Order: sequence, then structure tokens, then C-alpha cells
Amino acid sequence: MKLLPAPRLRRAAAAALVLTATAALTGCSGASPSVVAYVGGEKITQTQLEQAVDGLSTTLQEGQTVSSEAVVNAMIQGELAEQIAAEQGIALTDADREAVLAQSELAPLTKVPEAREVVNDVADSQIVAQKLGADAFLAELAERDVTLNPRYGVLDPAQKTVVSGRTGSLSEPVEPAPAP
Repeated sequence: MKLLPAPRLRRAAAAALVLTATAALTGCSGASPSVVAYVGGEKITQTQLEQAVDGLSTTLQEGQTVSSEAVVNAMIQGELAEQIAAEQGIALTDADREAVLAQSELAPLTKVPEAREVVNDVADSQIVAQKLGADAFLAELAERDVTLNPRYGVLDPAQKTVVSGRTGSLSEPVEPAPAP
């Protein structure tokens, strides 16, 4: 067996490491960068998120902003609620949604076409939780398959909500050096 000179061996080892890391990071995810989350067999796309955020933003006063994290949470919870409702035979009607929303500050948002879907997601979650009971709804959520695109954060596996202040990034921020 012939050994490679040390510099060539190091380059070959480095190249192998890069290829292995690249395959591990891209090959197994199967995730599309234009998908915010996979919820069961459904996708929440970047376009859907942007449309919802834009729609909600039109209703705000100056200086207010829409939290993309909150919108992602509502979209995931809404999709899960729809799936659970379909499996459990729970009807999600516009009348039920309107009744739930009439008791909240979200009612005016139903008149904004781009925001209506997210508002319905919030209502659907509340309807299904009420019909199943909060504990049964949380148990159903914990059993569901949701994959969040890491650029949107980390998903709590039990409640299927984005955990604030955490990132799904593979890199860690560098801590600033202490002052001398």
C-alpha cells in the first residue's frame, strides 16, 4: 500500500470531510428552501407566509409590525387543526369560525383577503381544541409530523410551535471577547 505525502493526505481528507458534510446536510433533508414547514403531507410555502404577513401588515398602525413567527405558528396550528378535524369528523364551518372570531380582536381581519386564511387558522385551532378538549388536542398535536425549515427556528415537538429565541441554524454565534 502506497501512502500519500502528508500535504496531499490532508487535502484528500479535507475534501472527503467536505463531501461527507455536504451530503449529510443536504441529502437527507429533502426540504425545499421555498417551504416554511411540512405539516403531515401538506406544505406551507414561503409565498403563503409572505402573502399572510403582507395582508396582516395592511391592517397595522404606524410603527407596528407583524411577527413572522406568530404567523408561522398560526399556519402550522391551523393546518394541524384541519387534519385532526377531518380525521375526527369535526366540521369547520364559516359560521363556527365567525362565532369564535367575534369574541376576539381578529374579527376585522376577516375582511382582508390576504389575512383571512391565517385568521381562519387561528379559529380552526380554537374550534378543534374546544370540541376535543384542550388535553386531547395537545395530545393530538404531539403525535403529528411537522418539519420546520430551520431558518424559521426550532419547533417544540409537543405543541408544534416555534420556540422563541432559538435557531435551527447549524452555526453558533461567536460570543464577544470579554473587555480587558
